[in-house]
Amino acid sequence: MLNWAYRSESEAEGMREKSGVGRTTRDYLRVGTAEAHDTLDVRLGALAEGDERDYAQFLEIQYRARVNIESWLDERCADMAPPRQTDVIARDLTELGVPIPADVLAFDVSADSDPLGICWVLAGSSLGNRAILARLVKADVQWPVAFLSDRRMADYWQRLRPLIERPHSPAEDPSVLGAAQASFAHFNAVASQVRAPETTI
Repeated sequence: MLNWAYRSESEAEGMREKSGVGRTTRDYLRVGTAEAHDTLDVRLGALAEGDERDYAQFLEIQYRARVNIESWLDERCADMAPPRQTDVIARDLTELGVPIPADVLAFDVSADSDPLGICWVLAGSSLGNRAILARLVKADVQWPVAFLSDRRMADYWQRLRPLIERPHSPAEDPSVLGAAQASFAHFNAVASQVRAPETTI
């Protein structure tokens, strides 16, 4: 019988990651948002790999989800907020002949949430956007890509990294995680509202 005092290195590593011990704030956030993040990636990825109508829906979800998050950040932490991207998303939607959404969901987040978690979610999305852009370029698709090619968020990500790659703090990081979870919940709620395809992981 296996003695539980002698776990493999990978098992021990997994336990540290889940508990946050010896890890960074970024690791802690990744574990705490993994399920919601995976669900959103699958839903948006399916749209980004579809036809022009699917791509327009992808952009519509991005706009609807971000507009109130951006406003929330501007009101509470304008000095650390990531660059607004709804302006470039609106430009892409207009070029596709899609009306700019007006009826958008309110962003529901606890008053004591740490904005850093929200900033991490928005900034991290730039990494996925670059992958989508590369695929569209390779496929020689002539769709507007002002949002996907926006370098402002990628540059912001580099400035944000020192804040999230700090050692995990059991005292401070739960409020950061709560904000990140609220952000992913908001994106997934918007995706459901726009009837994006959902796939079980």
